[in-house]
Amino acid sequence: MLHAHTLTVESEVIPVVNGQPALEPVRLSGHEGVNSLFEYELLLKTPDGLNLGASEAADFDLDAFIGREIRCRIQLDGAGAFLPGTVGDAADHMGAGTREINALVADAAFWGEEGRFSQYRLTLRPWLHLATLNTDCRIFQNQTVVELLDTLLADYPFPVDKRLIDTYPVRDYQTQFNESDFAFFSRLCEEWGINYFFEHDNGRHRLVLIDNMGAHLKNPSTAYQAVDYHPPGWKTDAEYIHSFLPQHRLTSGRYSTRDYDYTRPRADLSASRKDPRPTGQNDAEVYQWHDGVAGSHYAQPKAGTAEANDPQAEARQFALLRMQALRSHGARAQGSGNLRGMVPGCSFTLQNHPRQQANGDYLVLDTRFLIEDVGQASQVKDAAALRKQAWRVEVDFTAHPMAETLRPALTQPKPANPGLQTALVVGPEGENIWTDALGRIKVQFPWDREGQKNQHSSCWVRVSSPWAGNKLGSIQLPRIGQEVLIAFIGNDPDLPVCTGRVHNQNNLPPWALPGQAALSGWRSRELNPGGGNSAAGGSNHVLTDDTAGQQQVQLKSDHRHSQLSLGFITRIEDNAGRKDARGEGYELATEAHGALRAGEGMLITTEGRERARAHVKDMDETLHRLTRARDQHEALASLAQQHKAQDGEDDQAAVAKDLKTQNDSLKGTGSVDAAEGRFPEIEAPHLVLASAAGIGATANGAVHVAAGAHVVTTSGGHTSISSGKSLLASALDAIRLFAYKAGIRIFAAQGPVQVQAQDDLIELVAKKAVELISTTDWIKLKAKQGIELDADGSTLTIDGKGFGFHTLAAHHVWAGDHQTFGPKSVQRPLPQLPTSVCIRCMLKAAKAASAITRF
Repeated sequence: MLHAHTLTVESEVIPVVNGQPALEPVRLSGHEGVNSLFEYELLLKTPDGLNLGASEAADFDLDAFIGREIRCRIQLDGAGAFLPGTVGDAADHMGAGTREINALVADAAFWGEEGRFSQYRLTLRPWLHLATLNTDCRIFQNQTVVELLDTLLADYPFPVDKRLIDTYPVRDYQTQFNESDFAFFSRLCEEWGINYFFEHDNGRHRLVLIDNMGAHLKNPSTAYQAVDYHPPGWKTDAEYIHSFLPQHRLTSGRYSTRDYDYTRPRADLSASRKDPRPTGQNDAEVYQWHDGVAGSHYAQPKAGTAEANDPQAEARQFALLRMQALRSHGARAQGSGNLRGMVPGCSFTLQNHPRQQANGDYLVLDTRFLIEDVGQASQVKDAAALRKQAWRVEVDFTAHPMAETLRPALTQPKPANPGLQTALVVGPEGENIWTDALGRIKVQFPWDREGQKNQHSSCWVRVSSPWAGNKLGSIQLPRIGQEVLIAFIGNDPDLPVCTGRVHNQNNLPPWALPGQAALSGWRSRELNPGGGNSAAGGSNHVLTDDTAGQQQVQLKSDHRHSQLSLGFITRIEDNAGRKDARGEGYELATEAHGALRAGEGMLITTEGRERARAHVKDMDETLHRLTRARDQHEALASLAQQHKAQDGEDDQAAVAKDLKTQNDSLKGTGSVDAAEGRFPEIEAPHLVLASAAGIGATANGAVHVAAGAHVVTTSGGHTSISSGKSLLASALDAIRLFAYKAGIRIFAAQGPVQVQAQDDLIELVAKKAVELISTTDWIKLKAKQGIELDADGSTLTIDGKGFGFHTLAAHHVWAGDHQTFGPKSVQRPLPQLPTSVCIRCMLKAAKAASAITRF
């Protein structure tokens, strides 16, 4: 259909010559639709009336067109209606006006010469096309999709109209990764079921975001709010649709999804939505798990700063959106007509279609539009000014029923992350480790230009471990400043997980390489300010040293140099690794206190077991020596009793009996079953010290040996005691010394020898002579009552009454002189013996809760 009406173009990019535009439109064609970027081609020519030279007309600056706004105005006739009594055409053109198509010039080309005219072709695109020309890597945290879109579009100084009524949850972490702003914009809109299109008026075009069918406005021209259907060639003064073909399709009838939240690992986060169209075979189900094409993970494991979300509610929301998207293409129609005002994103009502079910309200989903100057009169001078141009208008469009909710299909894929990425562990200033109850960390990716290298640079990122269970496993939390490896679950850039750590020039290996390549193990650093991931401060390490012929294992803490070294011991103090050799075997050492504890018994022995054979507490040699020592005790105790040096079973014989009981306890009971791991074990918490050679015990201070029962000393040879000062012994009951063969000697090289029985007698018995000898002085005998000497029936008595001598045999006295004097007495003092009750000792013992309280 030809129309004698003009298409006009207005823009500062159109060159002006002699006060007139140097280019006028010839053809405008292109496509525009909901959820897509429109594209039109505008063909312009130089007007004949300007008499431009060929070189001048063909030499307009193409760069001057690019990026500039342009407005195309298409005159709308409106719909005619007869008004009785009206003079002239007798018609009122309802809806008459102008349709605008506004855009940015994206491409400009010199299109050659056509007769007397030079032609230029301009490609027109929306301002959102600018978002396709960049790529970026950015992280958005704790924002709803609306807030995120606001942030994304804020870089573009063009109008946006948000006609959104739904409530959108906060998302803790979303990543734009190596994708354009438009790709990111598209997948966000697709993910959350937001449609977009452009409205054109007042020389500008506006991006419209919409999430409900009621927000789609009627066509701004009343002539296109209700459009009739007529077959081609129908005569009428209103534009109409001459082809409208409804088409229905088989669609899926159910959408199901599920997700996983590691903070609620047993929660059922599945959701399903059923809404089949009224067709046969409509029960197909689409089940998706983290669909990689603009897919969604709605479980948010408290990885951001916002409160925990409601995953079940979000699951239902996504299931609804996906189900609506699956149904959206189930009923559509393709239409055509010579229509200038069919505007995408607007609704209209179809009337007069022969298929009654086709009549109704529709949304213009997309258009393929053409308006072209085809009249011969258009070629004459000043044709546009004289309104002699003839225009052909054609439009093909897709219509979507307004009764069916429109949702964008998932077509924009999330960018897949190839392989691993590296990142820097970050946190608040002054911290060495920044983590939470799940051992998660914050990281700064090297590609993140907007990150501040602190705890806000990322969401909480889980750290993988070779072993993790319910309060068990291994853990080495990455520290601030370390470089880590980040993988992405399902290649989803929104789901990072730390899978490993790597060294770099600022984080060198624990021991200097390559020189210390024989060392393997773990080394940590002291968490002092600035020292948790640097060379400052102390360290702890567990290492194995595989140096040929000098293997060792070492467990060490720099705190007070506490360590256990096994094997060929070398000093390893810092990053330098192996230093001076220190011997072989093992060393357990510390500069602080030490303790060895074993609740059921302990064996310390120098009797080896080749290649660690036999039961770990095997001590046959020790038990043999202890048994032999007990037997010696028993035998000597028997001899002491026989010689009346000890009494019955209460002395050394009782000790020997207790030794047997203790030895049996050390030996244990039961049989050996190495296959089942059963061995006779120490039956009481004894400490056994054993040596295949000797035991040396020395102390710079005192050595104190205490026992609640007996202290037993047995030697196969001599028992020798040497004291630098005095040998002191005290016993609550008795002291009994017995020598079986060689006698007993008590000598004092200096000082007196004193023997006292403070509460009883002293008895000296010898089978042979008893000699009292003073080599330089007197032998003095003193007695309170008297002195009596008996020898084979003769008695000499000296007491206070006098001197008496009785004998049945001869009495001989030899003297150089005999004299007798009168009575005379000389008093000789006797030693004062202490009392047997020590009041002070009893009080002290009672205060200390001692078992001995009577003395």
